[in-house]
Amino acid sequence: MTDPLTTDQLHRPQPVAALEAGGTKFRAAIIDADLGIVDQMRVPTTTPDATLGAVTDFFAGHSTISALGIASFGPLVVDRSSVAYGSIAPTPKPGWAGTPLLDHLRNTLGVSAEIQTDVEAAAVAEHRIGAGRGHDSITYVTVGTGIGAGVLVDGEPFRGRDHTELGHIPVRRVENDEFEGICPFHGDCLEGMASGPAIQARWGTTPSSLGGRDDVWNLEADYLAQLALVLTYAFSPDKILFSGGVGARKHLAPRIAAATARHLGGYSVSRAPDSDLVATAALGNDAGLIGAALLAQSLLSSELSTPQEVIR
Repeated sequence: MTDPLTTDQLHRPQPVAALEAGGTKFRAAIIDADLGIVDQMRVPTTTPDATLGAVTDFFAGHSTISALGIASFGPLVVDRSSVAYGSIAPTPKPGWAGTPLLDHLRNTLGVSAEIQTDVEAAAVAEHRIGAGRGHDSITYVTVGTGIGAGVLVDGEPFRGRDHTELGHIPVRRVENDEFEGICPFHGDCLEGMASGPAIQARWGTTPSSLGGRDDVWNLEADYLAQLALVLTYAFSPDKILFSGGVGARKHLAPRIAAATARHLGGYSVSRAPDSDLVATAALGNDAGLIGAALLAQSLLSSELSTPQEVIR
């Protein structure tokens, strides 16, 4: 799409392309060097051909972009030894399983491109300029249509062969809770018990219609605190940041914090019982997009100073 950049051009701040690929919508943007949004568009997530066609048409109208960062819904193939790296893994999203998201966009647009999961990208953004700034290790948790978590250890996303899937951890049922859960894989895993659709199925109305009811949000906080407990024991983060349509709800973080302290039962190596471990993320709906832009900027940095580790 663009001619190769000269060294002088590379040394000047360049706008980058950022894409947040979500299960319900794709959000594409041109981001300047100060992480300001120059232009953006949204398109519903329908078929790969229609959705990616709209995205590439948008980016094709901006000849100045020099790199693309992608923050994608999962499951996503993140094993770099796989020929399917950057592709959507088996998913209930109709038509998207096996879509080579990274390769398609990189080849169609003709620019350097890299990919992360949406929660990894959001975690990087919160760590760099949001509520996780100044902390070495944080976890970003989004609670909405699903539940996902991006874990940063020493400022870098943690991965094994695959990315983390902490929304599917088993949870201990709250006493007298007989809700079956809605996860198509596990039934009553965390996502099946505490995601936005689970709340709606349990209470018969949308989360936004439930006001400040203590019975609703104390129950929700108890299940989310079980995730915070696992994160604390497994990764010992400095901060656990909640976001998403449900997770960023006002006054939910203090409820999760109180429930987490209760579940910890006084066990802690160095953290005070009244610590500020649990908080609300700061960047709201822009976290994934900003993370994608930071990923693209890291590609430009690597072109200027090879070898250099790219944020992954």
